Amino acid sequence: MITRMKLYALLSVLMATFVISGCLILTGTFVIDLKIDRTEVATGSEFRYFDADLSKEQAWNDHKDNIKYVDNVGFQLWVTNNGSSPVTGELFASNLDTVYTDTTGVRENAIPILSGLILPAGKTYVDWPTSLRYVTNVPSMRRMVEGGKFKVYALTSTLPFNITIDSATVIVTITAGS
Repeated sequence: MITRMKLYALLSVLMATFVISGCLILTGTFVIDLKIDRTEVATGSEFRYFDADLSKEQAWNDHKDNIKYVDNVGFQLWVTNNGSSPVTGELFASNLDTVYTDTTGVRENAIPILSGLILPAGKTYVDWPTSLRYVTNVPSMRRMVEGGKFKVYALTSTLPFNITIDSATVIVTITAGS
């Protein structure tokens, strides 16, 4: 009983010291899963695109003002290659206000964020760990994610674009704290 009281007293003194000195640091890592429904994917003539708005997620809203670091950005994708041959899939990102109308505009101006993903004919599921192998330009992507809103463009190595994005989830892990 006396040992427990000494422990509580010591913890109280330490906490008081941290609070008084302003050194109380509370941090945590949070995962934000932004699911993009098939109905949210817009059709361009040569690609598909969707808006990633992290403010739709409560975890983002709870921590957006005290983000210390964007740890990782990845994706889960459910796609269907409607063609008979494999194609290479790519994702690009830009600010939310910019809308490109052709692949040249996307490739020249947007940031490549995923490349080299081979999509065989038929349905493919890409899980988050697998997507990390294909993610590129991580520092640029982190800066974009810190803004909370960005546009994602899905392109393929060949035209016509014959892919259906059945569902997509942008997965962001952040470290936040006071």
